[in-house]
Amino acid sequence: MRTIITICALLMVVAACTPKPFASPLTSHSTLPTLPSSPLPSPARWEDVTPIGDILADPAGYQGREVTIIAYYRGWDLLREAGSGPPRTRSDIAVADATGAIYIALAGEEAMSGLPPLSPSQVESTETLLRLHGRVEMTDAGQPYIRVLKMEVVEGLPARVLLRVRQTGGIAGMDQELMVLSDGTLYFLDRRTRTHIRWKTDPTQVAQVVEGLRPFLDKEVGTRVPDGFAYAVTVQDGGQVRTAIFYEGKLSEEAAQALAPIQAWFGEAMGRGARPTPTPGAYPGAVMAAVRRLAEDRDIPPEEITVASWEPVDWPDTSLGCPEPGMMYAQVIVPGYRVVLEARGDLYRAHTDQTGARVVFCP
Repeated sequence: MRTIITICALLMVVAACTPKPFASPLTSHSTLPTLPSSPLPSPARWEDVTPIGDILADPAGYQGREVTIIAYYRGWDLLREAGSGPPRTRSDIAVADATGAIYIALAGEEAMSGLPPLSPSQVESTETLLRLHGRVEMTDAGQPYIRVLKMEVVEGLPARVLLRVRQTGGIAGMDQELMVLSDGTLYFLDRRTRTHIRWKTDPTQVAQVVEGLRPFLDKEVGTRVPDGFAYAVTVQDGGQVRTAIFYEGKLSEEAAQALAPIQAWFGEAMGRGARPTPTPGAYPGAVMAAVRRLAEDRDIPPEEITVASWEPVDWPDTSLGCPEPGMMYAQVIVPGYRVVLEARGDLYRAHTDQTGARVVFCP
């Protein structure tokens, strides 16, 4: 009998010490809507569309291929999403979807036929959504870009994006947006600080959030309050694009429940922004090359390395800003990046070229 009591006591201790799963606001809520019995339908305009992230992940595989993308006009990379300088001329412009950003070059003036005037220096133009068809090309340095044969302004959302939310207001005058893809990818962009972050969540949670917003679509919900936030919501509802605006003041309990997971996502993005995780797609390839080089040199798992900061820079010569005594360097401008990495309590300064083919760690 004592043996049985002892075993039971040990089992109770083990159960108490077992880590509990994280209770996400998206899963712990008692009133999450029931998911539809079939997957959310996709609009016809998404057919044969290639996400930019797929091209960036395998530029050599896409080189020479014709692709169609749906992406926002970003002018001269005004929101710093491309992470590098223009591939051909300073007049090249960038476009971005939720998976990445890439530069485009026009094959001829006819490619812009019918487009409204778009200023590459005005951030107001970055809300324009384009459908582009062109051929993937690469510079001698290995930077991919798209030579556009045709493009047009379209309505809606980029391919695979089910939900886009723009949060504005607050005491600090925030202007942030979140795009959520059907596969659970979230893309956060702070338009003021130019911070951008990607991470993953459960695709089922995405579908639940979209379903919870459905009763409030095509409406303005809540009341404006001083220093409060407004949330401009756009949902891809099958073949329809539907919108809603939520104001924080005097939200009904049902509306507050529908908005809560979105607010949690914005909060999570702010936390991740303070200490970003170096995942492919979130940073330029050269920054990720610095992460891989540090992992190899110091025998540190890449997941233990965080990117403290990075910025584009034009190095004055081929030393990349880290000259060695007695060495001679060509006096040519080398576009690249200044990267600060953190691992196991130490900081590492890396200087790279534009593609990450050269990574130099400076003392």
